[in-house]
Amino acid sequence: MRKHLIFLFLLAALSATAKSGKPQAVLLHSCFMMSGKNPYVETFLMVRGSSVEYRKNESGNYQASIEVILTLSENGVIRFADKYNLLSPETQDSLVENFNFIDQQRIPVPNGQYSLGIRIKDLHADGEAIEAEVPVSVNFAPDSVSLSDIQLIERYEKAEKPGPLYKGGYTLVQKLGDFYPVEEDRLAFYAEVYRSLEKLGENQKYLLSWHIDDRKSGKRIEEYSGFRRFTTAMVNSALAEIDISRLPSGEYWLQLEVRDQQNVVQESKKVNFTRYNPQQITSLENLVTVVTEGSFAENYKNPDSLAEHIRCLSPISSPMERTFAGNLLKEKNLENMKQYFLTFWKNRDDAEPSKAWENYYLEVRKVQNSFGTSIKRGYSTDRGRVYLQYGPPDNRTVSLREPSAYPYEIWHYYKMKNQTNRRFVFYNPDLVTNDFTLLHSDALGEPQNDQWMFFIMKRDTQTNDIDAEISDPHFGSQLRENFLTPR
Repeated sequence: MRKHLIFLFLLAALSATAKSGKPQAVLLHSCFMMSGKNPYVETFLMVRGSSVEYRKNESGNYQASIEVILTLSENGVIRFADKYNLLSPETQDSLVENFNFIDQQRIPVPNGQYSLGIRIKDLHADGEAIEAEVPVSVNFAPDSVSLSDIQLIERYEKAEKPGPLYKGGYTLVQKLGDFYPVEEDRLAFYAEVYRSLEKLGENQKYLLSWHIDDRKSGKRIEEYSGFRRFTTAMVNSALAEIDISRLPSGEYWLQLEVRDQQNVVQESKKVNFTRYNPQQITSLENLVTVVTEGSFAENYKNPDSLAEHIRCLSPISSPMERTFAGNLLKEKNLENMKQYFLTFWKNRDDAEPSKAWENYYLEVRKVQNSFGTSIKRGYSTDRGRVYLQYGPPDNRTVSLREPSAYPYEIWHYYKMKNQTNRRFVFYNPDLVTNDFTLLHSDALGEPQNDQWMFFIMKRDTQTNDIDAEISDPHFGSQLRENFLTPR
């Protein structure tokens, strides 16, 4: 089953300017049963904190207020409607917006085909309301064992008592989407089994098993499977994780099955997901079977030109790919380079590897024009690497003549793979070249430097204190403001 997501504002194409007055949010839904008897639709709404306005409340703190209208209709007839205000967490600084806030609702409804509608509006802004609608199918068979929908989980923790996001003894935060980038090496999921006591008998054992199937071929990948034993009950809940660190890029199904003591499948459910995890090439033997004839790689006849194309792949390569490519370039075997080049792009887009390369090379040329120097190719610079790895920033603040400061840039990404609200700080201490060094970032896996502000202001501020972090304010400096409030 493909889960429906409502992107109330396209997060991947946010404006690089000030807030539009329209909140940015994502809505997911799943179907469950209360006590194994009464169906309900569970909604999970995430609002991006940086997309809304904040005002002081009665306690003197800043808070956002979002008007939410949820409806569930059947054949045009509204079966459920609710209107409420969703408040953000309180903050003492209206500029601190690096959080999202969430809301969960549970709507009891009988089996049927529905339309889930939502309307949200920022009550502190003048922008228009955002509306969206998605179909919902509630279908629990009354005379057999049933499974809930499968929820993909972003994070969870054991809960001592019930709360807003409580299910099965845990506080569960859903994953916003079904895409697993290379940085995410585990897939966590939650599901519930209903009526096993009624249908299989008292004190009977059964299995809830799971496995991953390739959506293209339909084949089961045995390495990614597991099970859990249960004793029959009206409701059994399962929270489990699968290690997907070695799962190649592709589109997959996660399938769950309820099997009785005779290994007969009583019920099954599945949910789709996409994995991006470029396969690691570790030896020339792995390239022997790669046929370049008839492919776009066959057109490369000059080993020097192809070597340069392989070098520019470094920003989007894994560590092992970079190591292998480095060894390959030392030998400069044209056929081996063709095989590697073709394999690299087929791993990223098996259907159209040449188009994937053309799109990437267009960005490489942009990077060369913007960030290249007399001694460095654009993709070898820190700004070029970040641009090619994560895409263009949503905001780019450039300061070249600020008093007391070295030239610097601050890049801000609203959404960056599986991270949100991330910043990169570059500076140019030599004052001559176009090569800006990455000094600090709050993104995972990137260099972090608590003294970054001091280093930028070090142009006329010298100290021997290795623990210095932030220099005293300087006249005319906008460094702190540019970092906290990108524009």
